[in-house]
Amino acid sequence: MTRRSIVMLVPVVLSLVGGGLSGTARAAPAPPPVEGVITALDAASITVFTRTGTSLRVLISSDTRIVRRQAARFDQIRPHDFVGVTAKREPDGTLTAVSINIFPPEFQGRVREGQFLMESGNLMTNAMVFQNVRRIEGRTLYLRFPEGTAVINVPGDAEIFRLTTMRFGELRSGMRVVVRGTSTPDGSLAAGSLTVVDVPSR
Repeated sequence: MTRRSIVMLVPVVLSLVGGGLSGTARAAPAPPPVEGVITALDAASITVFTRTGTSLRVLISSDTRIVRRQAARFDQIRPHDFVGVTAKREPDGTLTAVSINIFPPEFQGRVREGQFLMESGNLMTNAMVFQNVRRIEGRTLYLRFPEGTAVINVPGDAEIFRLTTMRFGELRSGMRVVVRGTSTPDGSLAAGSLTVVDVPSR
């Protein structure tokens, strides 16, 4: 798993908690996401050894959204899947995928739909937008969303991931995670979302 892959988890976390959910009030700025490895668990928390070399207690509640992100292949995308795509616009106006997230069905309807232009010029559809795969031809996705449709070419180096929901009881020591939440008075982190990152073997 590259540093780029870890960083691209951040939009996923942002969209599944906080402003990405419809009807959620805008809160004060949250601390940056915490990346690290689970070293211990108890009934209501985990301990994460972070990338900065410190141990942090992370509080888990019934409101914490836990997902697992695993590498997937293009041929595993099916019609009617809901996907989030980050794409760049080519000089001829076509779209080329940079990354794709395949979402579990239960995520449908929980995140704003549409397309959003990023400052970089890319279309931000990564995790913040659900798009229904209408059909697939070769390495081209034909997507449908409320405002219209999109045609996105998928090169061989595009990163593709599948997200699945997890239960707290499925977490284990040694799992690599990205956590986003709010700081507590005792210095812990109350997790709003936790993403388990599966690092493929080389």
